[in-house]
Amino acid sequence: MNNVIASDKIKLKRTFIKPLSYLYPALILVIAFLVLSIQKDNLAVQYNNMWESMVVITHFIIIFMVPMAITILTSNLSNIEHQNNSWKLLFSLPIAKSTFYFSKVFNIIRLCLISGMILFVGFIVIGKTLSFTGEIPYMLLLKEALYPYLGALPIITFQLWLSIRFKNQAFPIAIGIFGAVCMFFLQMNKSTTLLFWAYPAMMTPIKQEIENNSLAEIVPNDDLGFFMLLSIVFGLIFMIIGVMSIHKQQAE
Repeated sequence: MNNVIASDKIKLKRTFIKPLSYLYPALILVIAFLVLSIQKDNLAVQYNNMWESMVVITHFIIIFMVPMAITILTSNLSNIEHQNNSWKLLFSLPIAKSTFYFSKVFNIIRLCLISGMILFVGFIVIGKTLSFTGEIPYMLLLKEALYPYLGALPIITFQLWLSIRFKNQAFPIAIGIFGAVCMFFLQMNKSTTLLFWAYPAMMTPIKQEIENNSLAEIVPNDDLGFFMLLSIVFGLIFMIIGVMSIHKQQAE
């Protein structure tokens, strides 16, 4: 397993996948900084805690960018093998076929964790740069940086399955983009939040209440544990499907 993971890491060096995992969280932070710097005075009047308002505002950027980035990461990671026609060679090795799948899952999650830590540090830098008052809520910022990725676990395993299953990456990418766009609408209805594409949107430590069609106070997210459980369950389901699919490919 370690050798397969190391081999995938070497392959990553010949692609733009690693730079992308650094660039898109940086883009999220730049957009968040611009919005907060422009709206700082209005937000300061509306909210007592600027750190919390930053989390709420940034979350809307994260829930779109993260699924898009995961779609591109999984597609390009799988496409390395498709372009080189190396799946048959890999399957001929005396290694469990599921090892290649789990190696790619591991590398994607590792890149997501790196991106999450970039967001965490960036939140602190933004707050300090814009002179937010009060103590830095490290745990709140860390949760906001990492929880959307936990919510995206089903998307990771689902998109990886599609990317391995189909040689033409246009289809997995189209599905990923469609899901990322639909997320904004899925989170608005209680029943559609049960669809796995909505989970990153629901995975935030705090949320803003809406009363009489207007924004109200920021409160803790009481549904966090429920969606965390759903994310893990569906992530494992798609992982099992991915493993079964890769064994079927081997048989073909």
